[in-house]
Amino acid sequence: MSDKATGDFMGALRRAVANVHLYPTGHPQGEVALDMLAETTATLVDAEDSVVLSLMDNAFYLDRDLLPQASLEYRDLYHVLRGHGLDSITIMSGATLGDLAELAGFLAEDGSDIPADGTIRLNERPYNRSELIKQASLSEIRHSYATSLDFLNGVAESMTEDDGADITAAVWTVEQLLEKVLLQPGASLLLSTLKTHDEYTFYHSINTCMLAVTVGQAIGLDNDQLVQLGVGALLHDLGKIRVPIEVIQYPGRLDDAMWKEIQRHPHEGAQAILAGSGEGQEIAALVALEHHARFDLAGYPTVGRRERLHLYSRITSICDVYDALTTRRSYKRALPPATALKIIVENAGSQLDPDLVQVFVSILGIFPAGSLLRLDTGDIAVVLVAGQDGETMQAAIAVTAAGEHLSAPEPFQLTVDRVRDLVLPDEVGLDPASLVESPHLNLT
Repeated sequence: MSDKATGDFMGALRRAVANVHLYPTGHPQGEVALDMLAETTATLVDAEDSVVLSLMDNAFYLDRDLLPQASLEYRDLYHVLRGHGLDSITIMSGATLGDLAELAGFLAEDGSDIPADGTIRLNERPYNRSELIKQASLSEIRHSYATSLDFLNGVAESMTEDDGADITAAVWTVEQLLEKVLLQPGASLLLSTLKTHDEYTFYHSINTCMLAVTVGQAIGLDNDQLVQLGVGALLHDLGKIRVPIEVIQYPGRLDDAMWKEIQRHPHEGAQAILAGSGEGQEIAALVALEHHARFDLAGYPTVGRRERLHLYSRITSICDVYDALTTRRSYKRALPPATALKIIVENAGSQLDPDLVQVFVSILGIFPAGSLLRLDTGDIAVVLVAGQDGETMQAAIAVTAAGEHLSAPEPFQLTVDRVRDLVLPDEVGLDPASLVESPHLNLT
């Protein structure tokens, strides 16, 4: 059962619930959402008699398998389900459109009631707690990541309600993340570079923060400095909350009015940080102000005649660009990690600080973890661990040359000379995050 099928189902369920809120029964948009839910449900169940989605300790499980990526990406859906008292959903083979519509309506609180003998069963709990715990639990780094999401969602809610942003908890949030990054540097780097979500959510800010802290650690910043850097990177895009969502997600070339809206967000973010954090976060405000100003000072806003941007702004800019390039948006595909690194290198000395770019590339490697590579054999491999020498890496065959998807790929040492091409996940229906985190892999 593929992780992509699970993610598609959960995304479709979230959209179907949202559409119940937005449209009356029978509206074409609502019908499209329900049809998509039915399609993804059929793919999820496939040849099984039933599948069970369980909820426990802020994590999703499909049957007995932990879903670490989905537990972060669909954290809002988790809260909706738990808010309705659910700890499991059993989906029977042949789940009907009517029962799926009842499920969406029940979660949207429209008065729907799910029949006990239907194709969707609630809280049957076929797996006990000990069976799920044996599989794994969300790692501490993921718990800190999830806490950061909750913090940013709270800030956004206060700003959109014109209450002003209370960001005094930002330091504590970053301290929690930093503690886990220092304890689990490999896991945190992996978490911040493997993604399936859209850029306009807060995942981008957290990924940027974690990457920035990793760079800061590599250049020798002490703990207090890393916290300052992390707060600035976490809040660098705070001003975008004031930008209309239709501008953020606009698929074409921005007109002058839209571009002016975008150019306002560094100022808006800096002002919100200063107003919402009290004294001591002037550097974080500076990072928010400068992260689009460019190394050559040709960006926005104009920052005066200073010789160079603040160090933390320069670090954040690199991490911001990398995460934006490698993240799927509603109007564009994500770039492969290696392609994004190539663009980063090409912009060293103009948009980005060349010395820090060198550090960044050395941390991620030529082909970062999660890269999908077509080999000289025609097989498609996923990079599991980037090599330190630039010539070798730990990888696993995910799809054979014949097109067979392997459920339990074997890790092996891959040399760069065998790589023929980069592959986009959407081209082959793969989720690199799930592949790298597969419990079937025996990484050494």
